[in-house]
Amino acid sequence: MGAVFLCFGVLKFFPEASPAEGVAVRTATKLTFGLLPPDALLRTLAVAETAIGLGLVTGVLLRVALAGFFAHMTGVFSALLLLPGEMWQEGVPVPTLEGQYVIKNVALVAACLVVAADERGRPAPRGRPGRRSARRRPAPDTATPAEQPANRPPSGRDGHEDAAVTTARRASGRRPPTSRVHRPSPRNEVP
Repeated sequence: MGAVFLCFGVLKFFPEASPAEGVAVRTATKLTFGLLPPDALLRTLAVAETAIGLGLVTGVLLRVALAGFFAHMTGVFSALLLLPGEMWQEGVPVPTLEGQYVIKNVALVAACLVVAADERGRPAPRGRPGRRSARRRPAPDTATPAEQPANRPPSGRDGHEDAAVTTARRASGRRPPTSRVHRPSPRNEVP
């Protein structure tokens, strides 16, 4: 999917190589109210599509690439409303060849939704400021029972005893140690 989008972007670097060049420029011109010249719009679209394609292919800045992709698709689908004479057959709600070319992007949107859902389920990359998941988490306790402090029972990552240790204690009839330090009561002190 990223390779397809990358190809769309690279084609726009070469004048008249992309079959969608005219529709893309006319739509972008309407979206920018004609403030930018067509050549600048075409180069901007080429750079944007190429960058998005590279992000999707490599996974580098994937979340940024996905945001750019969905913003770009908003502009692409706006052609269906902004250029109705080119996108729809006259008097019938049937798309023209150019309209079909725009509508086929539904498949790209569906594929990117799958990628976005997968990416959303992953933790945010480390090192991004302001993100909770970017904070350093302490390493799990890897000390052996002999290295652990006397006032702390052997434990797993979550602070509970390992199942094997608990089973062995039950079988032997011994009670598990408490997490409190044993302090003798004042009555038991030797003068």
